[in-house]
Amino acid sequence: MMKGYQLLIGLVLVLAFSACSEVFFQQPYRVLLDPPQLGYEVDDQGKITIVGNNAYVQVAPGAPGGYLERYEYVVVDDSGNEVFAGSSLGSGFVAVEVPEGREVSQDGQVRYLSKKSDPFRFSLDGRVAAEHLNQGAPLNWRVQVTWFVRTFNGNEVFWTQEYQIKYPLQ
Repeated sequence: MMKGYQLLIGLVLVLAFSACSEVFFQQPYRVLLDPPQLGYEVDDQGKITIVGNNAYVQVAPGAPGGYLERYEYVVVDDSGNEVFAGSSLGSGFVAVEVPEGREVSQDGQVRYLSKKSDPFRFSLDGRVAAEHLNQGAPLNWRVQVTWFVRTFNGNEVFWTQEYQIKYPLQ
């Protein structure tokens, strides 16, 4: 009887921990793009036009608010090798407020919910587009972006996301 009770308690703890892990170990932020790939178009004269992306920070329920401060990126080819290895090609500043993933009502009730930031512009670099086109517009080039959020309580949170380069992107 005691062994069965211990197994039941163990199972309950495992299930509770796995449910909590969804909240506590989930990536608190993601930067989503519209359109979802980074890309460009080329006219009949060979002029490259970068397609502008609207981007926003998707905030997980319960995540702290703060500011998306900056990003760094590298470009990788079909094999996963850096295209511009050793170059200081990709970094920039954003300064977009990231909303908190919760709301407190006037009566003190807390609701945890997903939110998103105001949109900002994030698009493919022209030098990357030119090299991509020069290499025959390979299908699996990607931009690996590390985003940096400074939370309102002073912590820095960073994560890396990958975005595909697409030609033509219309």
